Amino acid sequence: MPTETVTRQQVVELVMTLPADRLVSVYDFVRFVQSHPLEAASIPDIFGETADEIHADEQQWAQQFAASRKDLRAMARDAVADYRAGKTRPLEFTSEGQPIR
Repeated sequence: MPTETVTRQQVVELVMTLPADRLVSVYDFVRFVQSHPLEAASIPDIFGETADEIHADEQQWAQQFAASRKDLRAMARDAVADYRAGKTRPLEFTSEGQPIR
C-alpha cells in the first residue's frame, strides 16, 4: 500500500475535529510514536524480501484489487443477501481450533 503524504496542517485539522475527551488518546499515541522512531531499513522482513520487492508486491495486489473491484462488490452483495436470508451459519471450532464442517 503506497504511503500517503500527510502534512502537519492536515493532522492539526483532523485533531481539531475530535471531541475533547479523545485528545488524551491522541496525545498518548503521539508520545509513543515520538519515543519509538521507525526506520524502514531497520525493520527486518521475516521472508527476507527487500523493501523494493515488498513495494512491487503491494503494487501488484493493489492493481489486482482495482481490476476486480466490481466482482468483489458483487460477491459481498451476494454474501449479505445470503446472511439476511438466513442461508449462513456461524463458524464453529473444535477445542483444538479446527473448523467444524
